[in-house]
Amino acid sequence: MDEMFPTAVARLLRAGRDDLDEHDAVHVREVGLGGSPDNVVAEVARLERRALVTENVADFAHERDMVLVCIRKRDLPPGGAQAAGLAALLDRWSRDNARPYLGQHWPT
Repeated sequence: MDEMFPTAVARLLRAGRDDLDEHDAVHVREVGLGGSPDNVVAEVARLERRALVTENVADFAHERDMVLVCIRKRDLPPGGAQAAGLAALLDRWSRDNARPYLGQHWPT
């Protein structure tokens, strides 16, 4: 999870609950990558075989060998509901894409 999203999203996905599956999700700040250059974040995601969730699509547009989940914050619920809304969106996307292709994904 890139740093423009709340760390609570990763916590919600890890915890799971009645309406969410449990996921191996981490936020860049939780693993010491807060403020790191995009190429470093991308390289760690590749090495750990993780999908990268970001709003900064242009910053990662040149990446071809990773799963990039592109989210527009304006499409998420405002304020305190953003973390839960994004966690639910990513949970649905994950269920629909158990084996995602490399490249950009735009869940709705």
